[in-house]
Amino acid sequence: MAPLVLGLGSSAQSRRWMDAAVAILHARIGVLSHSRLYRSAPAGGVAQQWFWNAAVLVEGEPQAVLEQVLQIEADLGRKRGPRWGDRRVDIDLLWSPDLIVEEPGLSLPHPRLLERDFAIAPLLEIAPGARDPRTGQSIGARAPCLPRALAAGTLGPVGCDPLSLALAQGRSAAYLRPRGADLAQRGARHPSPSPRRGSIPMKFFIDTANLDEIRQAARWGIIDGVTTNPSLIAKEGRDFVETIAEICTLVDGPVSAEVVAEDAETMVKQGRLLARIHDNVVVKVPLTKEGIVATSQLSALGIKTNVTLCFQPIQALVAAKAGATYISPFVGRIDDVGRDGMMMIEDMVQVYSNYPDLETEILAASIRHPQHVLQAALAGAHVATIPFNVLNKLFSHPLTDKGNAQFTAAWEGVPNSDIVGQVSAWLDKNER
Repeated sequence: MAPLVLGLGSSAQSRRWMDAAVAILHARIGVLSHSRLYRSAPAGGVAQQWFWNAAVLVEGEPQAVLEQVLQIEADLGRKRGPRWGDRRVDIDLLWSPDLIVEEPGLSLPHPRLLERDFAIAPLLEIAPGARDPRTGQSIGARAPCLPRALAAGTLGPVGCDPLSLALAQGRSAAYLRPRGADLAQRGARHPSPSPRRGSIPMKFFIDTANLDEIRQAARWGIIDGVTTNPSLIAKEGRDFVETIAEICTLVDGPVSAEVVAEDAETMVKQGRLLARIHDNVVVKVPLTKEGIVATSQLSALGIKTNVTLCFQPIQALVAAKAGATYISPFVGRIDDVGRDGMMMIEDMVQVYSNYPDLETEILAASIRHPQHVLQAALAGAHVATIPFNVLNKLFSHPLTDKGNAQFTAAWEGVPNSDIVGQVSAWLDKNER
């Protein structure tokens, strides 16, 4: 096992792909330390967007880490293009204190490290005394491009916003504070990862009014609640009240039932009646002026509310001030109009984290695919409400299917492969 510094880059408008990459690195490999987040001008005249840049410290065997890194890039949707072109996320093995590696597809130190100010700056934060293991010379001293880039404003840290701020604000990844130690000193102790803020994982609600889908999902044991809306109810062609009542018997958790009215008075009247159907009912209210009035009044009565049709963070703050139990931002519908729905979730998490006394939970809605679920979790959403077809895909990966088939085929060669019979006989024999 060797300490390895990885360089991360992204030309995406949002920093969330950097956040996602660090979070996954932490989960799969373990991040020991990290730099601040930098912005750098595009190089090579191809990319149009400025880049996000950072460095992280991990431990492992270089080839094994490289395989993990390539898989993470693929999982995050990296598509190979021009050398200097835009990319969602790019992860490179940059440097190790005393390793020199020349193998197909892998060179350490990175062959173009000294040409890349955007890699050197975050590297030197983690390892200020870093030296080139080939020559023994200081990397900082051999990087004349760095001070020029900093002076020209084509490279610099993002204000005073270190990556660790994400943890402090309850955002995506369990980041660590930057290390000041020189990693060239072998045997240096690495700090343990900081725990994530909060211990309750993101809740899954199923977004449907179909009773068969709810029964199947409930059997999986991962469903925490149900959301419905007038469209989903109408699709089933069943009595509205009977449907809500039966759903409440299938899932022991919040069940959103939506009011259908334009004025606050009628919304409150409907909401009070809906709440009497079952203790699990959460009254779903539109994010209109009248809907906010109704939310405030229902909340004062102790009735839980889910404020829906939210499309910007300021609306989420308004709903929270009105006492909403949940706020439902519509991620997919924002994506449909050419904007980044997950940036909206990130901003809401940021706003709410600034005011810890707010009790409103962010419920990511209009989920279209499994990546939306992952991104919502990385952003720090409290709940994702997921259609059945997307929920069903959360279990799947081609390598899982392949591995399971291999194990099953191998098991056929085991003598007396009846596990139940074997174990039962052994227990009887040993009086257990």
